[in-house]
Amino acid sequence: MRESGKHWVSSLAIGALCGLAAPAALAAQPPSPSLSQSLCAANEPVVFACHVGSKLVSLCRPPGDRGMLSYRFGKPDALELSYPEPGRQARAAFTVKSAPLVGGGETTVAFRRGAYTYTVYSRVGRGEDGATPEFEDGVIVSRRGKVLSRMRCEDGGEGFREPVDGVAANWHFTPV
Repeated sequence: MRESGKHWVSSLAIGALCGLAAPAALAAQPPSPSLSQSLCAANEPVVFACHVGSKLVSLCRPPGDRGMLSYRFGKPDALELSYPEPGRQARAAFTVKSAPLVGGGETTVAFRRGAYTYTVYSRVGRGEDGATPEFEDGVIVSRRGKVLSRMRCEDGGEGFREPVDGVAANWHFTPV
């Protein structure tokens, strides 16, 4: 797994894992996708964005509405999936979950479209040395509970660029 540019998650995770602030570790991280490297419109805040192969996955927030999200997958000139479909309301269609992991945690935002479930995730855990945090972001596509595809962000992603707990009516926290 690679280091990530998860600015607000990284600082918390490193502090929790090491008990120290780690500005040198944050400064050494590779560049992450810029706002121009998302599928969000110029007036939409980018909640999540990363590269999976030659494609992008993005979660966008309509301007002025903290309770809504839009998922987009594909290339800027050829979207393969946009959810919800233009003109459709999806306030309660997204499920947000957060769970602690040893040395970190995982947050997911998921939605169902027919028999398929799309789950955008961001996790941080302890590295092999037990002290260095490892980050992983990506998308999991499953059908009736069976994982069909697990696409990891190849550019490290940034995790969720802002808290997502206010996104949906379906929010779950799994205690240890």
